[in-house]
Amino acid sequence: QVRASAIAQDADQNYDYASNSVVLHLDSGDEVYVKLDGGKAHGGNNNKYSTFSGFLLYPD
Repeated sequence: QVRASAIAQDADQNYDYASNSVVLHLDSGDEVYVKLDGGKAHGGNNNKYSTFSGFLLYPD
């Protein structure tokens, strides 16, 4: 189930970037991941970067 998405398109197609944040209530065994859409890649031919950070705000 998609909870957040981000889209970026640079007019010159030299530099694209996007960011997003989401707060979720998760249960043990739940998975969270970043997925690129339709074979797209972040970055140019030699500069493909993607980051993901997750934090526990407080335990149940």
